[in-house]
Amino acid sequence: MATTEGCLVASTNRGCKAIYASGGATCVLLRDGMTRAPVVRFSSAKRATELKFFLEDPHNFDTLCVVFKKSSRFARLQGIQCAVAGKNLYIRFSCSTGDAMGMNMVSKGVQNVLNFLQNDFPDIDVTGISGNFCSDKKPAAVNWIQGRGKSVVCEVVINGDVVTKVLKTTVPALVELNMLKNLTGSAICRCSWWVQCTCCQHCFCNFYSHGAGSSTKHRKFSLYYYDGGC
Repeated sequence: MATTEGCLVASTNRGCKAIYASGGATCVLLRDGMTRAPVVRFSSAKRATELKFFLEDPHNFDTLCVVFKKSSRFARLQGIQCAVAGKNLYIRFSCSTGDAMGMNMVSKGVQNVLNFLQNDFPDIDVTGISGNFCSDKKPAAVNWIQGRGKSVVCEVVINGDVVTKVLKTTVPALVELNMLKNLTGSAICRCSWWVQCTCCQHCFCNFYSHGAGSSTKHRKFSLYYYDGGC
């Protein structure tokens, strides 16, 4: 872990020990798709919606896939989601990128499609390769709902005796703390994501130790905690 916070390392080790002592965790990959969302402009909202319908038409998807992958051996188009704001159209491309994070290959694929669209939509004005509907390097509801990068669900059941021996507390005390801190405390401070926990900090320090940029903390990890019962 890339951190100078000694207590964070100790806390992580303690949590990993508790999970291991309880039989490990089960993780399932739900989605895996990187996104890029350019913003384009037309002379009217009608023209913007015409492109939206064209891009979301299933009959056009195979052609767009061929155009998209011309610049990469690994990037593959998974889907397109559009949002209209007046004369502006935000086009969210979702793509698989192999083992890479893949923003460069995705951006090149998106540019291929934008160039192709000029054949049928010569009046298209590409304002930016990213219109922030991706949404890159920041927590956003669209990433929470639609997913960006890898979306996983993980489950672990911590035994009561492990809570006592390793975490040095009891199950009732831990449940009460969760209610008072993560629910009531978050409501009092009007936490934007409602639930406050340090999952992102732990993941970020591990990821950063492998050479990832500091923006990864916001770009990669939008985590939430669900208490399924004790």
